Amino acid sequence: MKPSVFEELKIRWVILKANTMFSVKESLAYSLNNWGGLASTTVYMVTYLVFLSAIFGRVKTLAGYNYSEILLLTLVSQFNFYLAWVWSIRNLDQLGEDVKTGKLDLILTKPLPALWYVTIQKVNLFMLLFEMWPATLPLIYLLVKNADFHISLWGTFLGVLTFVFGSIAIHCFQFVLTLVSFWTGEYKGLNGLSYQIAFFGDTTPLEAYPNRIMSLGLTVIPFLIHTALTTSLILGKTTDVRWVFLSFFVMMTFIIIKIKMWNLALRQYSSASS
Repeated sequence: MKPSVFEELKIRWVILKANTMFSVKESLAYSLNNWGGLASTTVYMVTYLVFLSAIFGRVKTLAGYNYSEILLLTLVSQFNFYLAWVWSIRNLDQLGEDVKTGKLDLILTKPLPALWYVTIQKVNLFMLLFEMWPATLPLIYLLVKNADFHISLWGTFLGVLTFVFGSIAIHCFQFVLTLVSFWTGEYKGLNGLSYQIAFFGDTTPLEAYPNRIMSLGLTVIPFLIHTALTTSLILGKTTDVRWVFLSFFVMMTFIIIKIKMWNLALRQYSSASS
């Protein structure tokens, strides 16, 4: 008998909870890695903030964004960066490694939703507490100190929606690139490329892009939705709600593409293993 929708959701929740707990324990077991990650992210943030201060010491605005608005853009990009590492990027690398080593065979033989499992094998919530907040505190301090913008509840709501839609869409885009490993047996090169694409627009305002690149980054390769469009909506620079509907459509399209490409990759994997 086919499980009900409620039972399917319950199974996915149990898998998510188990994988999250295991990931937290795994992170705690390697404390040196945690300290190294904290040091690297903090140094990067401080260095970038010094760079921004130097830039805005010479100019008033950048693509129509003042210093505090660029700081908000940076904060949104940092949230994207850490959340992607918490639930997406590590799982993409793990999937590629599972295909390369043959561990995927074991996953596929288990009575569980395989696509869901490989999507959330590792969910490192510990990274949010130990790395994200300490490294982001200097940015938050400067943002509060130099706040020179107005945001509305409506704009913030729309921005949060596009943040979610864009994060899921770019994850699915990266996932599809990782699936190429089912044919090639290698994943690191394409995963590195997908990482660079995903965060290509994380430091540049939406309004700075030419129309062609903007159209590309909001549809076919959705690297502008989760940061640039989100920040523009929060600040009220973009007010057209149709951009939110477009983001939702792009997310749903990439979810469908992810599922179809996963099924195609499994057929390739089965024929190669037989």
